[in-house]
Amino acid sequence: MRVGYVRVSTREQADTDALEQQTTRIKKAGAVLIFSDVESGRSDKRTEFNKMLAMCKQGKITEIVITRIDRLARSVITIHRTLVALEEYGVKLVVLDAPVDPSSPFGWFSVNQMAGLAEFESRLLSDRIRHGLNYFREQKKASPRPPFGYRRVNEKYAPDMTLHESGKSHWAIASEVIDYFLSGNATLRSTAVYILDTYGISWTAAGLRYWLTSPVLRGHTAYNMRGNLNKPEKWEVYQDTHEPLLFQEKFKLIQKKLSDNQHKYSYGNNKNSTKEALPLLGQIICGDCGYQCFCKKTKWSTYRVRCKKHENLGDAFCKNKTSTYLPDIISVVDAALTARYEEVKNYTVESIEVPADSPELTTRYDQLKMLRQMPQNPIIQSAIDQTLLEIQTIKQREVATIQINVALVSTLSTCFGNKKYWESLTSKDKRAIYQELVENVTVLNGEVLGVKLLL
Repeated sequence: MRVGYVRVSTREQADTDALEQQTTRIKKAGAVLIFSDVESGRSDKRTEFNKMLAMCKQGKITEIVITRIDRLARSVITIHRTLVALEEYGVKLVVLDAPVDPSSPFGWFSVNQMAGLAEFESRLLSDRIRHGLNYFREQKKASPRPPFGYRRVNEKYAPDMTLHESGKSHWAIASEVIDYFLSGNATLRSTAVYILDTYGISWTAAGLRYWLTSPVLRGHTAYNMRGNLNKPEKWEVYQDTHEPLLFQEKFKLIQKKLSDNQHKYSYGNNKNSTKEALPLLGQIICGDCGYQCFCKKTKWSTYRVRCKKHENLGDAFCKNKTSTYLPDIISVVDAALTARYEEVKNYTVESIEVPADSPELTTRYDQLKMLRQMPQNPIIQSAIDQTLLEIQTIKQREVATIQINVALVSTLSTCFGNKKYWESLTSKDKRAIYQELVENVTVLNGEVLGVKLLL
């Protein structure tokens, strides 16, 4: 099977249509399946890239098409390791912008030279970005996305006096939010609900917590917070750079209240690593807000699945009020997998047929019929040949898509073709199998709305 691989970095995707351009070129080159990543070429954790290599190892791919060698990676080591793996798996690599054969000595040398240039460009870019960030920090410039209550003025933080539709400035509302949280028995959840009801501003409990503890509110400029929100020791903080919204005395009260509420209002979410992992956790989503659900268990009840967003923020943010019992969800999922097993138990790759009513095929067949009715000449014959080629390509693509899922049929048959075997498995084993066969389960107010399978 001939496949394609396309990749852009996040920055490239934002500034250009490079991904679409690569995809179009690779489609024209005859790829029946295209793997796509929006990720740095220096990362070895690209989902689609690793999926493609896994299929190469299984012998499902015979040829990979890319536009340039730096789309494969921007690291000499990664490119070299990939070329060795492809050679071992017997997979041919086609580089559209550099028609060389990596299996030949000269082609191998050329590809590795291009790999060196790709990494050189990547390192130059990283160096420029690092120097730019260092200069940005030395100037103590404000983030392009200042926290609520502040805005950027001459690249510094300043009070946001923009008027809200309520007539109050954002600065005044921010101060009011702090006072409300410190009053009475307020929690992060009740404060978020108050903000939504009073000003129509939506805030999650976690977002409100990070806002309240942000150094910017105390008059400091901070960097390296992204990805380290729970690791303040990694922040780079410059003291007293602008007018504070929150003074140290109030901040200490906020810290104490957050700590007290954490113990007062917390409940078990089965995060104890000593407990056995429950099936389907992480795969159940809310049918109202689309948020992920979690499972909780009281001392005398069974496991109940609830929406995290509703649990944290209440009815104003999500209408999924009623718990769904985990055994009921598992029962519905098992029924769906059993029904799917019955559908595919006599299904083989050899019996695969592309549906006759495929929209793409229907269009091409109509076009072919019209061309054959026209007076024949070399131009018409060329158009007929091209249409026949397109029909064959569509069929190959449809078959390839189905063949990818054939590997999952073996797992499905082993587990759901023998009920006693399935019932004998531990929750840990069942969880692994659900992750392989089930994409997600949607629940709402005690009912299972749907089960989406991966095969």
